Amino acid sequence: MTGDEILQAILSEHYVYLHYTDEQGLSGILHEGVLRPDHKGVVYLTQEPMTQAEAHTNLFIGATTHGGRGSHILVLRLDSGLPIRRLTNYEFSVDQNIKIHQHEVLYAGPNPF
Repeated sequence: MTGDEILQAILSEHYVYLHYTDEQGLSGILHEGVLRPDHKGVVYLTQEPMTQAEAHTNLFIGATTHGGRGSHILVLRLDSGLPIRRLTNYEFSVDQNIKIHQHEVLYAGPNPF
């Protein structure tokens, strides 16, 4: 998918979300088939297209521990029954594992924005 196609999917469908990560993180997610919560028990999602630099600033708060994140994205059409909570204007959370096979992967690869 191109960046424009991802944006169109987000605008036309309520349950399309992005998860920003790095190449190693994306590989692990796809290999395990699970998007796991972080140490706080949260999987972070957004519906905002961002460049890697924008994701690093806006989502990862510029933390040096998160260098490289945002270089890759996972675009998912999530099942409407998954409990998704809005955290900020552009950030959402899920407080459980997201099993990839239960949802539709629209794109998994380098950040096209």
